[in-house]
Amino acid sequence: MKLLLSIALFFWMSAIAQAENLPERIDIEYVLTGSIGQGKAHEILRVRQENGVQHYTIDSEASASGILKLIKRGSIHRHSEGIIIPDEGMKPLRFTDQRGEKPAREVEFDWSGQRIIYRRKGQEMMENLPSGTLDELSLAYHFMFTALPKQTVVVHETDYRSLQTIRYTVTREMLDTSIGKLATIVLTKQREQNDPFKKKIWLATDHHLLPVRIISTEKHGLEVDQIVTKINYSPLVNSAQ
Repeated sequence: MKLLLSIALFFWMSAIAQAENLPERIDIEYVLTGSIGQGKAHEILRVRQENGVQHYTIDSEASASGILKLIKRGSIHRHSEGIIIPDEGMKPLRFTDQRGEKPAREVEFDWSGQRIIYRRKGQEMMENLPSGTLDELSLAYHFMFTALPKQTVVVHETDYRSLQTIRYTVTREMLDTSIGKLATIVLTKQREQNDPFKKKIWLATDHHLLPVRIISTEKHGLEVDQIVTKINYSPLVNSAQ
């Protein structure tokens, strides 16, 4: 029992340390590779205090190059915003996904009404909103603010189309990148039968559990490997207050 309590305390203290030393802005650059081309991505995490509540925004822009650019015209812009609950992590309020010149698809998280609202193509659809639901962008940053289970984690996850309950296994791995060898915690999606969409997320233990690599399957079966090339930190949140 003492051993179990010590392990739980270690992960809880690790999560607190990550949050206490968090910069107010983090910029991450990635290179994208796929079976038919390459690209690049830039993501920005911002955290601010407002009336005693911690707020976050995540902005992501990805663009293709080479042959892939002929198929994926324009950039993909994604945005997530919400609040951070101590010991619980991110609680999204709004998520948008815009591809090229198409209108943005929007997801609203109505926590008081316990419903998730999808707006796209001029239509509005609603589903029940389970506790702890994350959008696909905030999922990769969520564990910067909460303890990560040792072996498996179950997540209610949504994109701009639907809500799924997904189980990830938790492992550790050393990752070779252009910024050096990184110790990481790896989340690997456990796919159900006939699920063609894979996902694997590497979180760097020496960089606030930032996502430094993501492999995912996009629509039409295109697999994309997103790996870090640069991380830039702004002043610490605590030092700015």
